[in-house]
Amino acid sequence: MLAGCTSTVDGSAARQDQTVVLRDLSEVLPTGAEVSRAAGNPLSDSESPTVGGIDALPNGIRDNAAANPIECLGPATPFMRVVYEVGDVRRAAWQEFSNFGGGQTVSSVDAGVVQFASDTEAQRMFGAFVSQWKACEGATVRSALPGPGGAEMRQKVTDVRVDGPMLSATVVNSDNQGDATFPTERAIGLAADCVVDVDAAVTGGQRRSADRASSLAATMLDKVAHGR
Repeated sequence: MLAGCTSTVDGSAARQDQTVVLRDLSEVLPTGAEVSRAAGNPLSDSESPTVGGIDALPNGIRDNAAANPIECLGPATPFMRVVYEVGDVRRAAWQEFSNFGGGQTVSSVDAGVVQFASDTEAQRMFGAFVSQWKACEGATVRSALPGPGGAEMRQKVTDVRVDGPMLSATVVNSDNQGDATFPTERAIGLAADCVVDVDAAVTGGQRRSADRASSLAATMLDKVAHGR
């Protein structure tokens, strides 16, 4: 769920390196049918994918003034630039899928993929993410919301799990305005020189976390593996 977290991006080209074969990351992103199958209800892509270099990643949050603690932004919110820019990023792509107001269980999914300079660099970043997410389990990321003075979004990181090349968690979303609490499933996965990054907002039904985000991440990892 990226509402309030994005900013205008310029989509500038990735840095060129003759030793790196730049992937067509739009081919790694899931189709609407794949997203809907993983979510368990129909979702549509409202806009075209954003594809480019590191500048293609959302950049609306960069410090504790916007999200506190900023060190736990990674498990709370997908593919933010401040999280990934510590690595040697060559390409990035992401897309939003949504269906609000229809009474479905999952109202939105965000899916992204980041290509690094090498398999080794992707592995290093994935390992850093595993350590970071484990350290953030139980922490609550607080962010100011537009609207009444003092409105605040709270994202509590829970149920961090590692299963081989897949890292997952459940983020419990709430605010200080008395609105309903709901979980967002989070998953990132590693394949070759890429890390995929997915979230799924479970806002309807019994609001129980499952393995929707992990399932979609696995679909994306298969595309990375077969694209080489």
